[in-house]
Amino acid sequence: MIRKLLFILVMLAATCVANAAHETVDVDLNLIKVGVTSHPGRYSELTNRFVSGDTTLTSNELATVYYGYAFTSDYDPTDHYNELTNAYTDGDYDKVWKLANQAMEYNPVSLDLTIKALVAANNINNPEARKMIPVLQNRYGMITRIILESGAGTDSDSPFIVICEDDISRIIRNVIGAESLLGNANIKGLEAIKITLPNDERQHILYFDNNLQHKYEREHDK
Repeated sequence: MIRKLLFILVMLAATCVANAAHETVDVDLNLIKVGVTSHPGRYSELTNRFVSGDTTLTSNELATVYYGYAFTSDYDPTDHYNELTNAYTDGDYDKVWKLANQAMEYNPVSLDLTIKALVAANNINNPEARKMIPVLQNRYGMITRIILESGAGTDSDSPFIVICEDDISRIIRNVIGAESLLGNANIKGLEAIKITLPNDERQHILYFDNNLQHKYEREHDK
């Protein structure tokens, strides 16, 4: 079941990659910050639409939802949800479902939490969880889409912009589908990650801008 779900996620991601390959979004973090802090009601409205799985959100609205989360009081990119991670590793999907939903109440834009909730929903006998699968798939697709549209990713002048390290890992593993991770380095303040892809002998470098997390860590001594 897990292997089948991961295949579905890869197919969903492939669609996002194909769509994003033709366009990028100008992510103005300063403008997003002003919008979120000055108009919290508007941000809550957009976030509620996202949580409901509303795929009519535009790219600019998705950018506000995803990157805007970094300017809310709930943002903590260093929280790795250790109890949830342990339950996921142990295959205790009832517990994963419960803990993932609790965490997503405060962090609805986490790609990692969304994937774990999807895996759990597909592996437990819970009608409520089953009803949430299409919504979670939509949310997965929207998070993936805005990250991929934030830059080309293959050029240091146009990196993928993320709000946490966990999202980098998920983009590489579940979206790009890297076969192996060969190394990483800091280049121009960006995370440059060298990978190989299935059935491709060439090495590729992906660039990620994770400076929102780095700024948070400096400000909170983490």
